[in-house]
Amino acid sequence: MGDTPAPLSWGRAFAAWRFAPVTTVLLVVALLAYLGAVLMVRRRGGRWAAARTGCFAGGLGMVAAAIMGSPGIYGDAGLFWVHMIQHLMLIMLAPWLLCLGHPSTLLLRVVPRFDAVRRHPAVAVLTSPLVGLAAYVAVLFGVHLTSFMDVMMRSPVLMVVERALYLGGGYLYFSRLLTADSPHRPTAYPLRLFSLFMGMSADTIVGIVLLQATNPPFPSYARMHPPWGPGPLTDVHDGGAVMWIGGDGLMFVMMLVVGAMWFLDRAPEARRAGAFLESARQSALARTGHERPGGEIDRDRLRASGDVDEDEAALAAYNALLSRMNRPGGSS
Repeated sequence: MGDTPAPLSWGRAFAAWRFAPVTTVLLVVALLAYLGAVLMVRRRGGRWAAARTGCFAGGLGMVAAAIMGSPGIYGDAGLFWVHMIQHLMLIMLAPWLLCLGHPSTLLLRVVPRFDAVRRHPAVAVLTSPLVGLAAYVAVLFGVHLTSFMDVMMRSPVLMVVERALYLGGGYLYFSRLLTADSPHRPTAYPLRLFSLFMGMSADTIVGIVLLQATNPPFPSYARMHPPWGPGPLTDVHDGGAVMWIGGDGLMFVMMLVVGAMWFLDRAPEARRAGAFLESARQSALARTGHERPGGEIDRDRLRASGDVDEDEAALAAYNALLSRMNRPGGSS
């Protein structure tokens, strides 16, 4: 929304920068507030992991890079595919890093009365995983599959609103899925994975719709398109590919992270969910093999085991069932 910048290159992608005073002030205030809270915790004799502070600072740095770096410069100049990179930085990467900073936990350590606020029914509903998912999907569809983008390119105020929606919607969505940042009730891991899968599906839908566009869907964006860039329609298709491949790729990584968290979590809630899956696996194993003398005994051992992999008797029973199945005349 200004002079057309020089053609994008790898050097300019990493070195281009502009100063945005309001954004800078907000980010500095957020960082100082966080560091001040950490200092208060330590003065009271508490401890706060440096990694959390680093993640929060990294999230603020990601916001700064998205808005004041090349994604903001070239995205605002009419390159839609670069705007989509900025989109992923603000709605996925920055919120993830901010969540890993555990700001809610830090606030609770500094202001114990905050516990009453987070336990309020209205706050519990607002911060629920389903509301977070709804907000994430609404931002994706509302910005990219309506005329909002076209109107936004003519309004600096709406451009600020768009970035706030990305960051706020992303934080609301990921704060209950990727961390245990002082929730009133921890979110079950199967629900976390399901919510991430649904978010991935929304990314896919937006990406495919943009890839299938036969005309530039945002005339205002097309009019300010830089002459040295790809054609306006090609640019939209490239943006759809960034949303589909980049968004799904990041979601897949997040699902792997949540899966690893579930595997390593020894909390009772996680163990109960794991016990359900283990029970289903044992039931499937117990159906393996073929009816011969001793088969029912082996099946009973499998069903009674707490963990087949750690129970030698159950593992031996499973091997015996496999052996019977592989004998001449055996069947599954």
